[in-house]
Amino acid sequence: MRRLARRLTATLGLPVCLFLTGSPAGAVEPKVRDSAQRGVVYLARSAADWQKSNNCYGCHVQAVTLEGLSVGKSNQYEVPKKELAALVDGILHLPGGARTPGGISHSGFPRTAKIFGGAALARYDALVDGALSDDLLTTAKAMLAFQKADGSVPGDHQSYPVTAGVVQATFQAAQTWRQAFARSGDDVWLPPLRKAESFLTATARGWKGEVKAVYLQDVNYALLGMLAAGAAKGDDTVSVLVKALEARQEKDGGFGFTPGTSDPYATGQTVYALRQAGLAETDDRVARGLQWLTRHQQANGGWGAGGAGKAEAMWAVLGLVSVDVMSVAMDGVRDGQHVAPRHTLTVKAEENSGAQVAKVQLMVDDREVAQAKGGGLTFTWDTAGLPTGRHTVDAVATNAKGQVSRRRVEVYAGDVFFTQLGTRFTDEGTQVSVRAVGPEGARGQLVLKVREADAKGGAAATGKVVYETTQPLAQGPQAFVFSAKDEKGKVRPAARYVAEVAFVDAQGASKQTETALFLHDSPEAQREKFGEVAGRLEFKGDGRAQANALVELVDDEGRVVQQARSNEGGSYRFKNVDPGKYKVRFSKAGFEKKEAPVEAAPASVAGASASY
Repeated sequence: MRRLARRLTATLGLPVCLFLTGSPAGAVEPKVRDSAQRGVVYLARSAADWQKSNNCYGCHVQAVTLEGLSVGKSNQYEVPKKELAALVDGILHLPGGARTPGGISHSGFPRTAKIFGGAALARYDALVDGALSDDLLTTAKAMLAFQKADGSVPGDHQSYPVTAGVVQATFQAAQTWRQAFARSGDDVWLPPLRKAESFLTATARGWKGEVKAVYLQDVNYALLGMLAAGAAKGDDTVSVLVKALEARQEKDGGFGFTPGTSDPYATGQTVYALRQAGLAETDDRVARGLQWLTRHQQANGGWGAGGAGKAEAMWAVLGLVSVDVMSVAMDGVRDGQHVAPRHTLTVKAEENSGAQVAKVQLMVDDREVAQAKGGGLTFTWDTAGLPTGRHTVDAVATNAKGQVSRRRVEVYAGDVFFTQLGTRFTDEGTQVSVRAVGPEGARGQLVLKVREADAKGGAAATGKVVYETTQPLAQGPQAFVFSAKDEKGKVRPAARYVAEVAFVDAQGASKQTETALFLHDSPEAQREKFGEVAGRLEFKGDGRAQANALVELVDDEGRVVQQARSNEGGSYRFKNVDPGKYKVRFSKAGFEKKEAPVEAAPASVAGASASY
């Protein structure tokens, strides 16, 4: 604990003493949500007061606080509106903020300020609203320049425990780019995201049996970064990191940066990481960590005094506000799994706020397949006839107040060996990336063929092959580069091409093929020459994203020029579109088919969205 105090003193420039104060003797331990609510109010007000007094952007002060308040708002806590608005204004307009690209932050480290800010804007954008989407995308673009060849994203400041090094910064970049893709539907964010995941995965695997000796925050950030980049909760490396964190728990239920100690910062952060990895509030490790936080919370809602109190409260609150109004557990299928012919699914919901659970529902691809009164149901899911591709399975609980809590997993049916084909032009050439997803034991090769695009700019794989390469299928991120020069050293033409990626099994059979139209030239050239068509699919009423819908761009001859699937944010985007009139068609099993007319033009984005 003294070591933590010294680190915070050096980081914050303030004298720091840490006192862990428990509940008064004989007092009833508060409920977790009550404790979390008091923490939310304390954190919002103390951070806003700090900002007003110092009139500067302190990187972690506004950024991590905004993450905590965004998660809290999503999980139905009362977040002080005035303080939230003040912190948003600070992260945007104070020196070093998102809208001051030439300024420096309070810390004097503009890169670290940008990285912290991007991660916070990502959580706000995903969990609160899209009011800051432009700022998110601008910050995400600036962060691309920070990424190294190995996928790492180093900051320009390191002072434990607040700025903990390259693993932390790479996690924050991954979180930023993941939401940039979810919001925009632009596949340009996928290659840097895959590179970041490659670095984090390689780092975690490099620890091997020595992970127990690795600095706790590095383990937390590696886990959070892999999940942010798209790793499934059941992936082998994710499971290893989860077990490593569980083994770090102290006898009193807390976690600490030094073995044998517990503190609010480490406990809140580790609980949050475990929750992101899919552990329920009722899991013994998580429950004991939450209890530690509630026992050591002070009467004012915080956990310590001075600058250290804010730093501790940021992560303590993030751990606590991961608890929604109801705890929803789903068994019988795991995230990232390839479905079996039949699954027996069980859903159990428990109230956390005093309002009785009224009903639970089981949804597959946003359509109800089972419902029961009370807090539980069991359902036998027959997956025969499930279309090949990605599918969502949601357990939804509703309480007597009408409040709703959800738990989602994504699964795959049929021959799905990779997802999220993305391209990005760089000085070295066009990066082409995918994420390999199995199934377990799959053996074979990923084959990239780059073809000439047809004259009308279609994404069909019919043109002449100008480049071909292969690599073995390996779970996780995989990437290719269509180099700027050909094998004779001649610069490749700046033209439209089609990236065709296929999985070929050990017997030589092609099992999955995906294509993407791209321009082998700068983004500026793409915008100057061609148009874009983009939009979002959502549910009426609550604005939730409608994922995995088929979106087709149809020309005036009735030909499908490009097609895509709406992503987790409900977004899609068609790039490199010839000027002219088109229709955008939306379709998803069980929902009404819709279409909208659009007109594409260079240097513009034509919008077409749909609500269900």
